[in-house]
Amino acid sequence: MTGLISASNMPPDPEIIARAWCLEKTSITDLVGTRVATRLPQNPTLPFLVITNAGGSLISSDSQATINSNSIVFNAYAGRYGGSGSKGEPDFTSASNLAQAVFKELIIESNNQVTTSGGTKAHIYGYTVTLTPTRIEEPELLLANFEIVADMTYRASS
Repeated sequence: MTGLISASNMPPDPEIIARAWCLEKTSITDLVGTRVATRLPQNPTLPFLVITNAGGSLISSDSQATINSNSIVFNAYAGRYGGSGSKGEPDFTSASNLAQAVFKELIIESNNQVTTSGGTKAHIYGYTVTLTPTRIEEPELLLANFEIVADMTYRASS
């Protein structure tokens, strides 16, 4: 059957779903609390986890549950910002620890329903890690950054 796509079964925003998933994982929240967002704020309390949707594709639209696969980039930042002429200090150990916590959760995840703070629900079938924790050099930031990329397969849920 084709033509069953409707607003009610379209997958919700993948960044919002990935954020809700992170906030349900105590191994992640023990390190960052609720400091998980889609962009790094100016002068945030660190460590901080940033989630970005790098694109995706529709897997199935021929059913009542439209299924997507989106590539989600997780950036784990840690360190201390400089100020008053002092240089920032990257904290590679804390950034790596946060990245490893995310990585471990991604590997064991399967069939989980998440609910965002706004009440949006989604069913995550699982993640496929496509880039294991990798140190990213950003000398202009003067913060440590480790990146993980995973494909999230998910759908809307009621």
